[in-house]
Parts: sequence; C-alpha cells; structure tokens
Amino acid sequence: MERDFRDRISIAVWGVMITMAAIALVSLPGQGDSVVLAGRTFQLPLPASVLAPLLVALLAGSGAEAVVRAHPLALQGKMRLSIRFWALPVAVAMIALVLLPRAPSEPYWAAGLLLGALLLAFVLAALYFSLDYESPGYRRARAFLNLVCYAIALMLFLLIPSAWSEIGRALILGGVAALLALELLRGTLGKTSEILMYAAVIGLVVAQVAWALLLSALSALSAGLLLLLLFYLLIGVAWQTMLGQLTRRVLLEFSLVGMAGLALVLILAP
Repeated sequence: MERDFRDRISIAVWGVMITMAAIALVSLPGQGDSVVLAGRTFQLPLPASVLAPLLVALLAGSGAEAVVRAHPLALQGKMRLSIRFWALPVAVAMIALVLLPRAPSEPYWAAGLLLGALLLAFVLAALYFSLDYESPGYRRARAFLNLVCYAIALMLFLLIPSAWSEIGRALILGGVAALLALELLRGTLGKTSEILMYAAVIGLVVAQVAWALLLSALSALSAGLLLLLLFYLLIGVAWQTMLGQLTRRVLLEFSLVGMAGLALVLILAP
C-alpha cells in the first residue's frame, strides 16, 4: 500500500515535469491552427499557450486524486469529494508555470523545474499523511502544507507578471488564493461545504482588493505585501469562525496585527 502511493506520486510528478518542459521547449500552435488527433483535423479555438496551463493543472490535480485514492480511508469508502484535495498541488503547478519563464538562463530554468518537481512530490506525500488526523505523521504533514501555502501566496503576490492586464492578474490572484484557502481551512476538519464557502469568499475578496491595488499608484512590492497581510487575516478569521472561537478578544488581536502589518508595509515598502 505504501509503495502504491509512492508510485502514484512518481507518475504524477513526472507527468507534470514532462508537460512543463514541453511547454517551454516546443513551439505551440496558435489560435486557428490545425491539429491532427486520431486521424481527424481540428482547429484550435484558443492558443495552445492558454490551454497548456489547464493541462498542467489537470495533471497535478489528477495526481492528487490518485494519491488520495490509495489511502486506506479512501479504500474503505470514507473519503468523499476527493477533488477538494486538488487545491495545493494545482497551486504549486501554477506558481511553477509563472516563475519558470523568469529564469535568467537555461541552467536556472532546469534547476527551477527540478525544485518545482521536488516540491510537488513533497506536497503530495504530505497530503497523503494529512488525510487521517489520527495518524502519527498528521501534525508534521499539516504544518508543512500550511508553510507551503503561505510561501506560495507570498511568491504569487510579489512575482506575478506585470505584463498581464490588471483584471487578469486580479483573477489569477483570487483564484490561487481560493485554492490555498481551501487547503489551509481543511486543517480545521470542518464540513466540506463550509470550507468551500469560506475559500470562495476569501478568493473573491482577494481578487477585488487586488484589482483595486493594481489600479492604484502603489509599488508592486507594497501591493503584494498588503495582499499577503489581507490573505493571512482572512484565513485567521475564517479559521477561528469554523472552530467556533471567534470572540471579541480574537477580533481585537487580528485588528492589532492588521494595523501593525499595514503600518510596517507603508513605512518600509517603497
């Protein structure tokens, strides 16, 4: 059983790596170009450069699905709606697609691809051990997944390409924020429907605030740090709410943290 889930991680990681390498090294067809599949010719309604990230996301998500289905709880029929576990692996794959084109040279690009693959492998392994909160490795796996979520949020908020339109960047930021929130709030062990609702609200708020910040005169660093602070506060409030521990004292603590963080960003960031 243990070897089975490791084999599935290996297949998923290799699939994502090969696809990412193909996207970077192969000249992809554009909109309206003809593609032959199974002896039939099709015309692409969108450029392949737009469709390729969707393929990477599906590969990362299906890899997470395969790993989850190898868990004993899933084999016993106790793991429903496994698509909710796609969130962080898909976010890891998407941030790799954003960052790899920024590599200054081919060796850096290859090293970045390898690091992305290793991170995806560790995330899938931690995901497996986080499925059973009574297992010995649950706390370590949960802590690692939380750390990766906030690290990805930081990189995304700071490094998303400025060449994209403001609305496009805002939608990407909101979408990935929702995915990360989905994984972070899974640690509350709350109801799936409730987690999905809070994650969607967090993603929507981040997208709206991101759009406003991107249209303002703030520097990219200031806007990114403010979005990270907002994301952290939203996750904290949602977490305490789902645990039934959102009191006046907790709200006061979050307010003080928010004001202190806002002051630091406005003072220190350009």
